[in-house]
Amino acid sequence: MDPASTTADFLSVRHGRLFAEERDATDLVEQFGSPIFVMSDSQLRQNLRRYREALRAGWPDGPVDILPAFKANTMLATRHILSQEGAGADIYSPGELAGVLATGIEPERVSVNGGGKSPDYLKTCIQAGVRITVEDVHEIDLIEQAAAEVGAKARIRFRVKPTVPNLWRRTDFSQMSVPIDVGVQIYKSGIPPEYLVDMGRRVLRMEHVELVGLHLHAGRHHPSLWYWRGLMDRYARMIGELCRAWNGWRPLEIDVGGGMASPRDPMNKELARSEFVLMALGYPLLAGLRGLGERAYHGILGRALPLLTEHAEPKRPPTIEEYGRTISTALREGLRREGVDATGVRLQAEPGRGLYGDAGIHLARVKVVKRQTRPFPYVWVLTDTTYFFLAGGVLEHNRHPFIVANKAEEPLTLTADIVGHSCYADQIVMAAHLPEVVPGDVIAILEAGAYQESSASNFNALPRPASVLVKGDRAEIIKSAERIDDVYARDRIPEWLAASAAEVKIS
Repeated sequence: MDPASTTADFLSVRHGRLFAEERDATDLVEQFGSPIFVMSDSQLRQNLRRYREALRAGWPDGPVDILPAFKANTMLATRHILSQEGAGADIYSPGELAGVLATGIEPERVSVNGGGKSPDYLKTCIQAGVRITVEDVHEIDLIEQAAAEVGAKARIRFRVKPTVPNLWRRTDFSQMSVPIDVGVQIYKSGIPPEYLVDMGRRVLRMEHVELVGLHLHAGRHHPSLWYWRGLMDRYARMIGELCRAWNGWRPLEIDVGGGMASPRDPMNKELARSEFVLMALGYPLLAGLRGLGERAYHGILGRALPLLTEHAEPKRPPTIEEYGRTISTALREGLRREGVDATGVRLQAEPGRGLYGDAGIHLARVKVVKRQTRPFPYVWVLTDTTYFFLAGGVLEHNRHPFIVANKAEEPLTLTADIVGHSCYADQIVMAAHLPEVVPGDVIAILEAGAYQESSASNFNALPRPASVLVKGDRAEIIKSAERIDDVYARDRIPEWLAASAAEVKIS
């Protein structure tokens, strides 16, 4: 869809209609219902291959693994695609571990992250042969005990959290003006640096635990290459310091985590900080304008709102190739300065949104176009979906790009909020520029492949939608739509309540 792009995009516009691979998006809604998530087989495979090759370009010293973050998209069909491509996985919970192990993955390419792992979970991990990424100071003792009990060697990495005062720009994880280095330290994950040296020395003396590498995941604080160069510089410094403190220990694996932006990067683009500032500074003025009377007040407000809600065209983030080369090159150069030999060291990365994001879209039908002219003009386009099906984007203040699938080339003459049909405000896209839509039109929410389906909820007892995989002109459901019965399937009524209800009916 971007004429300047040199890589394939599974989305295209043909004769005014949006296509997903070789399928008309509106026809997919006709066939499978609305709303639905749609994932592309070819886009997912292409993204994975590009990440692998991009990292290899700057890392000639050893193998490269891509360990996609399973939490970003927990559907087994998409995970099977990645396993076919030789990808590992970044996982968190016992449920995620069970999911990825069912898809033919190589266990040694699985990174089990997260704090508070139970002894039983640790035993399961050790028996499965996956990598345990240590988050907690006391966890190494639990792992040693669990490994002794199951009679196997536990292979672990420390998840580190270096100090990064060089990363001074504002983090995208907050609408407030918080520097990245503060955001990294506030984030719960990672072992504080003060404990690492002693932990490593203890592990190196353990009989049933092997420290095979180090792990860093700081997340999507900023889309720029500047962020990654600065992060890798500090990571390399920490690796060098730990190698020296541990008498020349050398990592076999170095994991850089994820946090690469997706191609149309929607994160933190809705309601920018500048708009909050404008509203805060303008509030006394708006309050004072009430003295002019309702008509004048609403007239001024009607002219001001479009200015406050207008969004600039977003700047495109770096490409996968730029991310890969920057990350691997910066880390390699940093390790060389620290005197750490990278020969044979396995480099690993865990993209989530950067891998899945542009491989999925969300399709919804327009239900109602609602307009008002007084006290000031405003328009809402009500759809049959909800931001509770796009909850990952709500938490990250996403402004998703979109297109009206059956009117993809019509002029954008309407400004309206795209909203969902829950009883919340349910604002999916504020002040969207649209063609003149009518009930039945299909809106495609782009960049919906990561964190959206996996975080969908049943607020208002709304059944969650189906997901469809497209491959060329083929399309098949890979996750069934829920029914009302599914929404209430976990509910149980105590006998005494059921008996009381029966008594009420009898009386």
